[in-house]
Amino acid sequence: MLPPSFSETCTANFCVCLTSMIYSFLFGYSPDNKYNLQVKPEPEVYDFIIVGAGSAGCVVANRLSEINNWNVLLLEAGNEEPIRATIPGFGGSLGGTEFDWKYRTQSEKSEIVKSKEIYWPRGKIMGGSSSINGMYYVRGNREDFDNWARMGNPGWSYKDVLPYFIKSENNLDPTVVEKNPDYHGTGGYLSVQTNPFFTEPAKIAIKAFQEKGYDLIDANAAKQLGITRTQITAGNNSRSSTNVAFIRPIRGERKNLFIKSQSFATKILIDTKTKKARGVEYTSQKTGKTQIVMASKEVIVSGGVINSPQLLMVSGVGPCEELKKHKIEVIKNLSVGKNLHDHVSAPGLSAKKKNIKIHPKTCEKDMEHFFTYLSKREGPLSGGKSGMLTGFVATKFAEKDIPDIEFTFDRIEENEIAFKPILLTPKNRGHLALNDKDPVRGQPLLYPGYFTEKFDVQRLIAGIGITIDILNSTVMRNNDFIFDETPLAACQSFKFNTYEYWVCYLRHKFNTDFHPVGTCKMGPKEDHLAVVDSRLKVHGIEGLRVIDASIMPAVTRGNTNAPSIMIGEKGSDMIKDDWL
Repeated sequence: MLPPSFSETCTANFCVCLTSMIYSFLFGYSPDNKYNLQVKPEPEVYDFIIVGAGSAGCVVANRLSEINNWNVLLLEAGNEEPIRATIPGFGGSLGGTEFDWKYRTQSEKSEIVKSKEIYWPRGKIMGGSSSINGMYYVRGNREDFDNWARMGNPGWSYKDVLPYFIKSENNLDPTVVEKNPDYHGTGGYLSVQTNPFFTEPAKIAIKAFQEKGYDLIDANAAKQLGITRTQITAGNNSRSSTNVAFIRPIRGERKNLFIKSQSFATKILIDTKTKKARGVEYTSQKTGKTQIVMASKEVIVSGGVINSPQLLMVSGVGPCEELKKHKIEVIKNLSVGKNLHDHVSAPGLSAKKKNIKIHPKTCEKDMEHFFTYLSKREGPLSGGKSGMLTGFVATKFAEKDIPDIEFTFDRIEENEIAFKPILLTPKNRGHLALNDKDPVRGQPLLYPGYFTEKFDVQRLIAGIGITIDILNSTVMRNNDFIFDETPLAACQSFKFNTYEYWVCYLRHKFNTDFHPVGTCKMGPKEDHLAVVDSRLKVHGIEGLRVIDASIMPAVTRGNTNAPSIMIGEKGSDMIKDDWL
C-alpha cells in the first residue's frame, strides 16, 4: 500500500519527479561498488583469466576460485549490477542503457524477410544477460543434449548434464521439488522459484491449454510438453543473476579471486610459434589505459555468443578470409562466427475482451506497485506480469513427445491474453563478421539468417495454428476472451488465416526471442564448423577455452540462460579434471 496521504499529495509532476529520483538511485547504486574502492596486491601471473562475467563466466570464476592456491582473474567490460536489476519487474528496463551492448542485426533478404534489422539486447554488466533477461529457468529437452553427444561431443548427453543443472540449483518451491526430486536441487548457489505473480487470466489460460489436451507440467522434469507455471531465476522474489548467485556470496571472502569490472578485453595474447594462449590485453574504461595480464594455465573466454567470437577473431583465431580482410595475422583458421542461430517468434496474437474499460497506466499506480514490492515483496514487480506461464507444444512436423514450439506470454491481463509461438528447432544458420571500421571495439555485423530455410517458415506457421486453436478455445470464449482477427494492415490483400496470409504476417511482424547461440560451435575437429572440442578447448590452441552459449552446436528447446549456467558448471569441472 502507499504511504498515508500519498495519493492525495502526489500531483502528476511531483510523482514523475519522485519516480525519476528513485529510479535514478536504483539505476546507479550497486552494493558491489565498495569492492572497487579496495585495492589488494595482485599476482604477477594469474593461473586463470576469465573474460566475461556473464551467465557462464560468473559460474566459472566461482568454481575455479574454490581451489585456494589458484589465482583467478575475472574481467568484465560492463559495470557493477545495480539494485534496479534485482527487482524482477524492472529487469527489462535495463535494455537500451549503459548495461546493454545494444546490438542490432544487419538487414537480410530471404524468401520471407525482405529487409529488417532486429534489436538484440545483451548484458554489458556483472551477471551479463542473466542480469537483464526475463529470468525464465528452462533447461531444454533431453533430446537436445543427447543430440549434442551424437554430433561428436562425448560427455554432453542428458544423463551427463543433468547433474550439473541440479548442482547449481537451489529450488525454493517445495512442491516442485517433492513432485520431481530426481530433477531438482536445493543446495546450489542459484535460487530458483515459481513466478509468484499469478492472476485470474493466467488460470483461464491454463484451463484453455488443458482443454486442448495439454497437461500442467514441470518443464524441467521428465515431460516438457504442456503448460507450466514458469520457474524463474529468483529467490525471495528478487532476481538471482549469476552475479548475485555465484559472485556476491564469495566476492569479499576469497582472496584468490580478483574482479575487474569496466575492463574491456581487446586481445588474447597467443604465442604464434607454440600456439599457446599466454594472457589478455584489456582497456580500463575508468582510466582509458591498456594493460596486459598473464595466465600460467588457461585463458577462458566467456563473453557470450557475440563477444566471444569477436575476441577470438581479433586475436588471430577465426576464418582466414575474414581475418585477412582486416589485416589480422592468422594464428588458427577456424569457423569462428559461423553456425549463428536463434529462436524466432511470431508476436501479436491475442484474445481480447470487448467493451472493457481499460485503466490507463499512471505514475501513481507505478509507485503503488513499487511500494507494495518494497514493503511486502509482492505485486506485479515480484516476478513480472508476462512471465507467469510457459508452454511447449509439438506441431505435425515434430517427433513424438518432443516440442518444437514454445509459448511465452506478451500479456496476461484483465482485458487481454496474448502469447506468441517461438520456433525451437530452427534449421537456418547465419554468421557473424567483424566491424569494417573498428574490428576490436566496433559492433560485429550480425547475420542471423532468419527464414533462409523454408521448413522454418512451415513449422512456425503450424505453431501459429496451435496458438489460434487455444485462443479460440471454449474456455477463452466462455470468459469473454475473443480471438482478435483484425488483419495486419500490410497483409489485407491476403485472406485472413491462410498460409499466404501468415507468410506475409511473418515478413512484417516476426521477432527474436533473444536466444542466439552457436558461434564457437562445439564439435570434433573433423567438423568443419567446430571451434572447440568436447572439453571446450579451442582446436589447435593450447591453454584457451570457450565456456558460454556460443559453444552450443544446436540451440536448446527453451530459454538459454539455464543451459549456459550448466555449461559453466561442467566446463569448470573439466578444467579441474585437467589441472588437479
